[in-house]
Amino acid sequence: MAANNKLSTDPLYKQVRDLLAHRITSGVWPARSMVPNELALARELGVSPGTVRKALELLQKDRWLWRRQGRGTFVADQGSDELTARFSNFRNDSGQRIGGSMELLSQTSDLASPIEQRHLQLEPTEPVVRTSRRRRDETRVFMYEQACLAVSRFSGLAAEDVGNYRISELARRHGVRLGQACEKVTQQEASAEAAELLEVEPRTALLRLERTIFSVDGVPVEWRIGLCVTRAGVTYAAQMS
Repeated sequence: MAANNKLSTDPLYKQVRDLLAHRITSGVWPARSMVPNELALARELGVSPGTVRKALELLQKDRWLWRRQGRGTFVADQGSDELTARFSNFRNDSGQRIGGSMELLSQTSDLASPIEQRHLQLEPTEPVVRTSRRRRDETRVFMYEQACLAVSRFSGLAAEDVGNYRISELARRHGVRLGQACEKVTQQEASAEAAELLEVEPRTALLRLERTIFSVDGVPVEWRIGLCVTRAGVTYAAQMS
């Protein structure tokens, strides 16, 4: 059952999950397409419908698939506003997530520094891409962020091809299943540089967000620090579970 034709010690439903995930990442099942039903997949793969069901449930949990009652199961569009904003806790007055447009300021690549090695669990010889950008809600800047991407965690990705990425879309293209994010929230005053970038006065109180995003296997793939302007109409709302 293993997609690479090697023996696997994973439970059968996880092997089925990996095989179906490969169909998504390879484009066999493109975004928004409907996948075969459980019985059809069970017959094709020679496993029980229950095994297929558990595999599909894992893919839904990881947001690779979504199910519409009475219509079937579909491949999620990782480039959609909903999924690209899944790690953003900022909401407007209507309770909707604020993704915002992204303005790329700079991007460089190098070997991971000691602090990046610690946050991303990297070896000193592994490369990272460092990205600085601003996010806008309509015409107003509300965040300046510096992100560090663990390039080696994305199979086939070259540092020069990263660009002004959205993490959900980048993960989909390179077969990385994103899981949870861990975020620390503190407050700090705007330095002269941050104030200029955020279009506020120096020493303005800012929200500082330090976030690490992990794959479903618990491996960190991106570490970022964002400085945010708090103003009327913008709320930080974290969901607890």
